[in-house]
Amino acid sequence: MRGWAPPVRLAGKAASGGKPPTGRPLSRRTSWVLSLCRSAEPTRSAAAPDLRRAARLLGAALVVLSTAACADLRGEADASATGSQPATRSARDEGAAGPATADGQPEAARGVAYTTEITGVEEADLRDLLSASMQLVALQDRPPPSLAALRRRADEDRARLQKALRSEGFYDATVDISLDESTRPVAVTVAVATGPVYLLADYVIRYLGEPPPAKARPGLQTLGLHIGMAARAPAIVAAESKLIADLEDDGYPFTTVAKRRSVVNHDEKTMTVTVEVDSGPPARFGATRFEGAESVDKDYLKKVLEWREGERYDPRKVEETRAALAETGLFTSVRIASAKQLGPDGRLPMIVRVTERSPRSIGFGAAYSSSEGPRANAFWEHRNLFSRNERLRLDLVASSLEQSFKGRFRKPNFLRRKHSLIADGEIANRNTDAFDERSANVGLAVERPWGKYLRLRAGPTLEFSRIDDDAGTRTFELLGFNFGATRDTTDDLLNPTRGSRQDVSVTPYQAFGDETFPFLKASIGSSAYYAIDPEARFVLAGRGRLGSLLGASTSQTPASKRFYAGGGGSIRGYDFQSVGPLDAENDPTGGRSVLELSAELRVRVTDTIGVVPFVDGGTAFDSAFPDFNETLRWAGGLGLRYFTGIGPIRLDVAVPINKRENIDSDFQFYISLGQAF
Repeated sequence: MRGWAPPVRLAGKAASGGKPPTGRPLSRRTSWVLSLCRSAEPTRSAAAPDLRRAARLLGAALVVLSTAACADLRGEADASATGSQPATRSARDEGAAGPATADGQPEAARGVAYTTEITGVEEADLRDLLSASMQLVALQDRPPPSLAALRRRADEDRARLQKALRSEGFYDATVDISLDESTRPVAVTVAVATGPVYLLADYVIRYLGEPPPAKARPGLQTLGLHIGMAARAPAIVAAESKLIADLEDDGYPFTTVAKRRSVVNHDEKTMTVTVEVDSGPPARFGATRFEGAESVDKDYLKKVLEWREGERYDPRKVEETRAALAETGLFTSVRIASAKQLGPDGRLPMIVRVTERSPRSIGFGAAYSSSEGPRANAFWEHRNLFSRNERLRLDLVASSLEQSFKGRFRKPNFLRRKHSLIADGEIANRNTDAFDERSANVGLAVERPWGKYLRLRAGPTLEFSRIDDDAGTRTFELLGFNFGATRDTTDDLLNPTRGSRQDVSVTPYQAFGDETFPFLKASIGSSAYYAIDPEARFVLAGRGRLGSLLGASTSQTPASKRFYAGGGGSIRGYDFQSVGPLDAENDPTGGRSVLELSAELRVRVTDTIGVVPFVDGGTAFDSAFPDFNETLRWAGGLGLRYFTGIGPIRLDVAVPINKRENIDSDFQFYISLGQAF
């Protein structure tokens, strides 16, 4: 079949080959499509049976294609066969030879280029809606082959525009589409006269069968409607969806709209809508069956459910349960379905289908900075240690400044639903310019959610440490009780673009060992993220931290409990812990309070590359509260981000703005996974 052009019937006569007797040669695509268009017509060509067989094999898809192309191409074929057009049409109408383009090719070879303008509509939203409804706009980069085809495209848009205008309440609108064929490109003008907007005269809800209680029936205001508003189809359709959702939320899961009738009164310029609703019987949650949970205790899963058997059915609790099961980390998928009908007791059986994931994970990480050197970490985690979502995580950190081994055990639903027991332990060796420390600590806490985003925690801690600093070598035993709260509304852990995070921690300590004294450490940190554009290619990010130590002097307080500033997670551009009080050898001594500020503009240049200009500032203070008479250290810099499936890889280069001579370096750089904050 390659290189073969089927016979074409031209001007009532059969012609063999792909070239007509006179006029412009037909393309093979044109000849082939025309053959399909006319395959049903009587023909004396011997190839007609072959064409009919081919058409049957191509099926409905070619019928659609050939129907769309037939009318456009008949004019081309007739022009090619006779060299002229019927007397009732001009050569320009059918795009015969037509005007030539700049490169000398006939216009029809490239199609009829045109522009489209809408007049008579001032409101931007309505103009956008009309533009989105028009094939003249959507297909403008695919010009039709002839002026006749352009007219057909315009004629078809007239009905689309009328429908769009009616959807906005303009039932008397008129649309006139004209073509200025004397210009190139052809100027298409869409003149719209909207007329008056029709208003909603009434919205009637009729319940079939026994209606729900009055308090369960949504009113017009609840549905987002009011008498006298514009009779817009989107608002009316949205009200219907809201009506169904509200009844479902009130325990009617089988609610359907049986019929909707809209009556337009052209004399009064109004619309009346009547909706017939079948709410079905009220339902309560029935027994729950779990499928796919092989290694997870079913009694534990029942405690995760946001509903209790016998409670009024509420689809919001179904979605909350799905999210809670997903957050356990035990499953790769969670699906919750209900039975198709109520049981004899009026209860709705529920089915929870899950797909388990491996309960164990292992991970590695690495980072490097010019002030802190290389850093590596690894972790191992088990999320279902005793079949009830008990989570054990072990972390190992190795760097030139710190070598530590941490463990955390979390038991959910401890004593009470949604309460978690957390046990922490750590053994660490730290060697910094401020102090050397060997320590071990343990802690217990009970954590519970408060609302959707807030989590509260409280519990005792016990720490043992041996610290070598400017005051010499001392041993501390600290008994503390921590109160904390965290709030997180961000959309991503490693690369947030919206929302905020806050963390508050207050811990009173009683020190034993070489000295006995009480003190209190408190800190608050917050970060916020704002996407400037809908695609989040430009994100403003800010961070702040404030801390204070009360009840003990700086020298009396263990060096590991003091506040420090400077470094990759603090004030970039300065050495680790170097921003604040220094001793005679310019080594940091730490302070009793701290203030840190950061601001970034995160720009996503491509899907994988981003740049981040930033400014950091702050310092640690020897006083118990920040002294704003002291100089704050500032730094500026530029970062590069490479976005991966697990988060952005960060490279930041920072320069101190008010550099201290013989103390601060000219610049610092940092490499790690995730944003700076």
